[in-house]
Amino acid sequence: MDDYVAEFERKRKNSKDTPVAILAIHVLNDFVSKSNVGTLQQLLEQLKELSRQLKATAGSSTTSVASGCDLFVRFITLSRGQNAPSSEIDILECKGFDPVRKFLVDRGNLFMKRLKDSRRKIAQLAYPFISDGVTVLTVNMSRVVLEILMKAHEKAKKFKVLVTESEEGPLMVKKLNDQGIQATLILDASIGFVMERVSFVLVGAVGVVENGGLINKLGTYPVAVMARSLNKPFYVAVESFKFYRNYPLSQLDLPNDAKYENAEDTKHPEVDFTPPKYINKLFTDLGVLTPSAVSDELIKLYI
Repeated sequence: MDDYVAEFERKRKNSKDTPVAILAIHVLNDFVSKSNVGTLQQLLEQLKELSRQLKATAGSSTTSVASGCDLFVRFITLSRGQNAPSSEIDILECKGFDPVRKFLVDRGNLFMKRLKDSRRKIAQLAYPFISDGVTVLTVNMSRVVLEILMKAHEKAKKFKVLVTESEEGPLMVKKLNDQGIQATLILDASIGFVMERVSFVLVGAVGVVENGGLINKLGTYPVAVMARSLNKPFYVAVESFKFYRNYPLSQLDLPNDAKYENAEDTKHPEVDFTPPKYINKLFTDLGVLTPSAVSDELIKLYI
């Protein structure tokens, strides 16, 4: 199992443009295909332990890795009951484990295919909200926000983007400029000054919790508060594998392993929590949602 954790860490270093949760799911799927266990229960126990180890090494992406791994395991082992195709029922009831392993790997590959298509779906849903002449404010680096902005640019929309400096703000600005999109880096402390000329805020997510609240890079919450005070829409773009079964009501309710790079070092958080009352819409691969609809979608994902 140590080899898979080491492979996950290598992937994190070498695949900067791939979400950490997807890298973790790749590792889990590889583990299933190469596992030599003899029963489904043994495999589930090992997947649970490997998920725990991957989560422990995921740093500030702990939330998305935890939710992504959990959804992956549930998806590949999903029993469809009376509505299942007869071939699936036969596989799950057969005595040998090899056909079961093949079925689980096929389900895992299907899950991965859906994940890879999620950003495209979100961009297709969100880009119409970007009209000519708008100014978009975003926080830090977000791959799904980048995808949306690139899609709008591809559709010949004329707009400006302001990016807070944060940790990877300069990288976001560079990627936007490289695509021919007018983007400007601003100081985190300047959001009050620039908010008056912002049309709306569009941010990514580390995770979205059961009440529709947002876990994202540090500095997102004050941007949301400022946007609400000036009646500026606040939108979130997030893949459904980042829906996180947790119900925080404040910053203190977030678990330490979700807030800090190292759960033992609690001096400086990596993320903050934005309550759902500050969020207007969430663009997801499941559709455009209100915060109150997230709990319903979580129920659908986990049954």
